[in-house]
Amino acid sequence: MKNRRLEIRLTEDELYEIDNKAQKLRMSRSKFLLQSALHQKIITLDNTAIKQLTSELRKIGININQIAILCNMGKLQCIHIEDTKNEITKVWEELKKLRQEVKNLNEHS
Repeated sequence: MKNRRLEIRLTEDELYEIDNKAQKLRMSRSKFLLQSALHQKIITLDNTAIKQLTSELRKIGININQIAILCNMGKLQCIHIEDTKNEITKVWEELKKLRQEVKNLNEHS
């Protein structure tokens, strides 16, 4: 027998979205919320490692830029520094994509 009540606070938009989803599934609001809460998997992601990698990659990029400046000034003889810089840029772009995917997962879980 159901004899417990639960009260939650929602914005108008959140309530509208819940009602629409419940209606599409032909469920009452109460049944929809109960089914969602009890049977939906919740994904939590710890992106600490990604943040640390981002920080380290940023530091490496700064160092490479400083080396490139010295090379361009003729104060340092460099071989293939541009190739290294391009590879770091590729890794940076992939890391940004990964961070965005993690952010999207966190927002939709």
